[in-house]
Amino acid sequence: MSLQRLSSRLAGLSLYPARSPLATSSVLARYSTSVTPVSTTPKVDLSNLSDNPGSKSQRLRVGRGQGSGKGHTAARGHKGQKARSGNGGQPKPGFEGGQTRIIDRLPKRGFKNPEHKDYQPLNLDRLQFWIESGRIDATQTITMKHLLDSRCIHNIEDGVKLLGDGKADFKTPINIEVSRASKSAIKAVEACGGKITSVYYNKLGLRALTKPHKFEELPRFARPMKKKDIAFYSDEANRGYLAGKTEVVGMDH
Repeated sequence: MSLQRLSSRLAGLSLYPARSPLATSSVLARYSTSVTPVSTTPKVDLSNLSDNPGSKSQRLRVGRGQGSGKGHTAARGHKGQKARSGNGGQPKPGFEGGQTRIIDRLPKRGFKNPEHKDYQPLNLDRLQFWIESGRIDATQTITMKHLLDSRCIHNIEDGVKLLGDGKADFKTPINIEVSRASKSAIKAVEACGGKITSVYYNKLGLRALTKPHKFEELPRFARPMKKKDIAFYSDEANRGYLAGKTEVVGMDH
């Protein structure tokens, strides 16, 4: 029933005067409902995000049988360099089609000494500055771990070699253990009442010295095995830690 017809019937029953603004407004207010327009644009959230239709295509899967249409040679054709597996169908770097590579054709000069050691240099003037600034405690034995932790050196390599640059300004008596030391450095340190000890460390020994937290149980420090290392660390002139010791085999630091 429409609102106009309902209003006419109520007026006929003498409930409201005919064509009364009050009757019309009251009826309209009582029976009319406000309809909120609904937006036709869908709300965008994570549940309905997706790519546009046709923007993504399924990956081509080759070599999955004859029924797939891309089986057998897997769309690579017959034979040839690009039909081979490995390295994406490309030859290895330096390959020249089967002929002798240029790296093999060129003559070689020199060699790499397998006995070479890379020692981290440390001069006396830098060590003196670190001591004066309080970064290194000169009252205790200074090891290569103390040098590395205080950033007096930034790398260990195969050990640390103490050099004599700045010996004129070095005046602190210290007790230091390094891999090697020059004669000028030994003379300068001992002139101040200090002591230098040259100690042998292999790779494992250096790792155990500088990073002991990496080990559940610290390994025993290895002794020098080569004749030249035994001779170096047994020489008093080098301040070797084996100097004056008759028994070397099985000896720890």
